Amino acid sequence: MQRIFRTLLGGLLFTAGWVTPASAETVTYCIDPAWAPYEALRNNEHIGISRDYLELVSRRTGINFVLVPSDSLEQSLAFVREGKCQMITLLNASPSRKQFLDFSLPYFEAPNVLVGQRGTPMIQGFDAVGERLVGVVEGYRHAEYLARYYPSVNVRTVDSEALGLVSLARGEIDLMIGSLLSVYLHMNNMELDQLEVVGYAEPFDSLGYAVSKSVSDTLLPRLNKALQAIPESRRVNIYKNWTDVRIRDERSYLTLVLALTVVGLIILGFYLRHRALAAYSSELLQKNTSIESLQAALLEKNRTLEFLSNHDALTGLFNRNHMIHKAEEEISRFSRFHTPASLIITEIDNLSELNASHGSQHADDLLRAVAATCVDTVREVDVVARWSGEQFIILCPQTDINSAKVLGERLVKGLYNNDVVMARNPDIAVGLAVVHSSESFTDWFDRAAKALYQSKRQGYGVPCTAE
Repeated sequence: MQRIFRTLLGGLLFTAGWVTPASAETVTYCIDPAWAPYEALRNNEHIGISRDYLELVSRRTGINFVLVPSDSLEQSLAFVREGKCQMITLLNASPSRKQFLDFSLPYFEAPNVLVGQRGTPMIQGFDAVGERLVGVVEGYRHAEYLARYYPSVNVRTVDSEALGLVSLARGEIDLMIGSLLSVYLHMNNMELDQLEVVGYAEPFDSLGYAVSKSVSDTLLPRLNKALQAIPESRRVNIYKNWTDVRIRDERSYLTLVLALTVVGLIILGFYLRHRALAAYSSELLQKNTSIESLQAALLEKNRTLEFLSNHDALTGLFNRNHMIHKAEEEISRFSRFHTPASLIITEIDNLSELNASHGSQHADDLLRAVAATCVDTVREVDVVARWSGEQFIILCPQTDINSAKVLGERLVKGLYNNDVVMARNPDIAVGLAVVHSSESFTDWFDRAAKALYQSKRQGYGVPCTAE
């Protein structure tokens, strides 16, 4: 009975996450051995914030985590690459680390600060470092971050934050980058009263588990699930346990208060900067929208101007300038390929009399009706233009004189079948001419005009061709 009871009790405790059987899955891990209070190695024992979280994760996953001691974070990273350990418990992600590590959800965040000797002016970010020599722990993310984004900053690597602070106190370096909690722990423990926090070191630490890619597919989801299950109250207790730093005297207390004030002001500055950037972005978006609207309106006006520069305002046909340009193109094509082209001139001979007797609106309606008939009669390749007050020209590419005459007769028939045109009883004359070799547009037009006068002499309504 006692054996059965012990077996049942052991099973219940394991189910509750309070014990780990000897047969449980084993995962080897490494730490940064000199980063208290975040994590550290004391007498080959893992202590610190990451240790407390690891115990909670072990209870919730049933994994038996086994420490592989190392001398530095750099060595821990090497052990993961070599397969001596499968994960690191507290690490920032970086491009180089992501080549061989996958990262869990971050479970602890902390600010980084710049430490200098007393009297050092406040440093507003790395752009303000200038020529100062900055200490960075070997293997820490800031070494890679500065090389990538601030290559002009002078950097000296150190073995640990504690040794870096000692170098700073001796004047061997001008500034030291460190995590806020560990910096104050080292400054208090080593009584480095001549040092103080002088600025904020971007970016903040966002720390999580770093798992070797060889096991991340199976291990990482379990770690994330366990981290998400940790209640907020347990997180707060862990934070309180490891941030209860004893202050030696009033001077150190003042340093801490000033440092926290600096960090608070920096965070406030970032908040205000974010709000200012958001307001600026909103204003910029409105201005861009206004500019796009003005550009659209300008484009529309340009299109309108381009249309007006090539078209007659009353009839909507092409104007004289456009017709001359197209006719010159046909003359050039005829010179190269000997493809024929014809001009058809149509004139309303008594337009001024109609204008005087019936008014300008009466004459405008007639001109629009003639223009519409011309467009309806010709082919798509033909160009119709209003040449003058009472004359219209049709340019017919690749058209010999016989085909042009057929088109002219169809045009006359269409005009006399138009009710608006016939209601005003106009005198309509039509002249045609095909382009000749070595002929300018003026010569070509003059011959078509002579044919037009011949149509008038024959009593109007008869298309005549030029010699």
